[in-house]
Amino acid sequence: MTGEQLWLDPGRARRGGADLALAGEAVTARRAAEGGEIEAVSAARPWGRDDIGAAFERNYRGIEQTVLRAWTGVGHRLAELGTDVVRSVDASVQTDGTSAARLDRAADQR
Repeated sequence: MTGEQLWLDPGRARRGGADLALAGEAVTARRAAEGGEIEAVSAARPWGRDDIGAAFERNYRGIEQTVLRAWTGVGHRLAELGTDVVRSVDASVQTDGTSAARLDRAADQR
């Protein structure tokens, strides 16, 4: 912001929003691939099924699920945020255009 004005480069902001949405999709894809591998490997309980393995399982499983859920959520939120940025830019540009047209009509009526 400079002074009392906000300057927006709509093209650049749209590209930024689109890039953010793509980043979210990439995070989601990585979660599906690598997170799926983590789930598959840990389902086999490679730490064993003895007392020590059972204790590890009790502590590990909840953390694994929390991390994988967060990973999924981050990907989805980034994609949504990118889409929201693009939508916001489009709404701002449309509002600005509508306001400019109204001001032009008001000036013409004087």
